[in-house]
Amino acid sequence: MIFGTIGVSARRSERIAFGVLGLAAASLLVAACATSPQRKEEIAKVNPASIAADPANWDGREVEIVGVLIWEFGNRGLYQSYGALCRGAQHAAIYARWEEWPGVSPGDSRRRAIVRGVFRNRVGVKQPDGRVVLSPGAPGPGPLEPGVIVRWLSEPQPPCSNRQ
Repeated sequence: MIFGTIGVSARRSERIAFGVLGLAAASLLVAACATSPQRKEEIAKVNPASIAADPANWDGREVEIVGVLIWEFGNRGLYQSYGALCRGAQHAAIYARWEEWPGVSPGDSRRRAIVRGVFRNRVGVKQPDGRVVLSPGAPGPGPLEPGVIVRWLSEPQPPCSNRQ
């Protein structure tokens, strides 16, 4: 009779051990899910007019923008469209220092492109040290920090007939 009691006791111990191991595994799985790193913020696909309308909302965000690249004397930016450029619609443009972008030259002015970079709301905005950054070549808020030209969508358009 003594051997029968040991067998029952061993099986009960095995069941308890498996239960404890299962509980530990489930606890580890829950902890791993709770502490997993969050997904990297995705690149926002937006247009220049949306950024110009609410630049503080886009500050520090990586963005992908379709627009018309402008590199002219006193005007460097990304416009919503060629028509917005010719109308002088500055609320449809953001500032970019194209000379800092790899692969971009003045010959690319008035070309439609998809660009990707980080938008900074600095021009015309009071900075933490109290300064206000001004740029005579800025058609709107910015700058769009140097990034990449994802793709050119057109050849350069002619200069606007109503602009000097």
